Amino acid sequence: MLVPSNLTGIQKTAILLISLGASVSASVLQKGFTDDEVERITQEISLFENIPKDIQRYVLDEFYQLTQAREFLARGGFDYAKDILEKALGEQKAKEILSKVSSTIQRVPFNGLRRTDPKHLFNFIKDEHPQTIALILSYLHPDQASMILASLIPEIQADVARRVAIIDRIAPDIIKEVENILEKKLSLIVTQQDQQTGGIKALVNILSRVDRSTEKTILEELEMNDPELTDEIRKLMFVFEDIIKLHDTAIQRVLREVDQKDLARAMRGSNEEVRNRIYKNMSKRAADMLREEIQFMGPVRLRDVEESQQRIVQLIRRLDEAGEIIIARGGEDAVLL
Repeated sequence: MLVPSNLTGIQKTAILLISLGASVSASVLQKGFTDDEVERITQEISLFENIPKDIQRYVLDEFYQLTQAREFLARGGFDYAKDILEKALGEQKAKEILSKVSSTIQRVPFNGLRRTDPKHLFNFIKDEHPQTIALILSYLHPDQASMILASLIPEIQADVARRVAIIDRIAPDIIKEVENILEKKLSLIVTQQDQQTGGIKALVNILSRVDRSTEKTILEELEMNDPELTDEIRKLMFVFEDIIKLHDTAIQRVLREVDQKDLARAMRGSNEEVRNRIYKNMSKRAADMLREEIQFMGPVRLRDVEESQQRIVQLIRRLDEAGEIIIARGGEDAVLL
C-alpha cells in the first residue's frame, strides 16, 4: 500500500510524470534529467499499475507548492517567500516546504531591487557609474530594466546598453564591491562560482521592451562605436519565427517584396505555425505554388536556410523603420487594431 510520507523522490517523480501524461512526460524526461535518472524514473513508472487518486493529488499538490516556493524565493528572497507561504498555508506547512527547497535555491543577486518600483529604482541608481547600472540592469526583470534604460539621459543610454551586452560572466567579488558602493542597501547571497549574467541576449530582451525611439537612439549610438556588436544585436531583435507576431496586412506587405526563392528556403526550416500564417496571407494559387516549390526543393543546407531567413528579417526591419509596417512592441509603440 502506498503511503505519501514513505514515497521516495524518484517515486514521487514517477507518479508526477504518470499524472502529466505521456506527451508531457517524454518532453520533461528528455530535458530535465540525466540518463541515469531517466533509467531509474522509468523503472519506477513501470512498477506502478493503479495509483490511488489521493496519492496522485498529494504528489501534484506538493509539486505545485514547491514550485510556488521556488518562484517566491527567486522573486523576493526568503522572507518574502516565508511571508506569502505562511499566509496561504500556515506557519508549519510553510516551514516544511521552505526546508525542502532552500538547499536547492540560489538567491538571485539584487533580489531586493527586483521588487522595487522602477521609478524609485531609477532615482536610486541613476547617478551610479554606467558599469554599475549595467550590472544591476542585467539582474532585473526585463520590464524593469527597459523602463530604467529609457529614463537614463541619452548621453549614457548607449554606453549602459553596450556594457550590458558585453557582460557575460561576473565574479562574486565584483558583485560584493557593488554591494559596498550601494552602501549595503541591497540584500543578496553570492555563491563561490562565477554567475552568468548580461550578454547580448539580455540586452535584446531589454531593448525589445523599450519604445521604438529609445531603441533607435541606442542602436544608432552603438553602431558608431561598435558596429559588429550592433549587428549581432540587430540579428536577435527580430527572428524569422516572429513573423507570426505581425499583423496580416504587414505580412502581406512583406510578401509583396520578398524574394520567392528566399521565402521557400526560409520556410523549409520553419515550423508549421509560421508556414500556416504565411500561406493564410497568400492567394490559394500562390500558396499552392510555394508548397510545391518547397516539396520539390530537395536537400538544403542549414546555412542557406538561415541566410534566407535573415534576409527576410532584414526586409521586415527596413519596412518597419520606413513606417510601412509595424513590429508591435510595448510602451509608446503599442498597436491599436
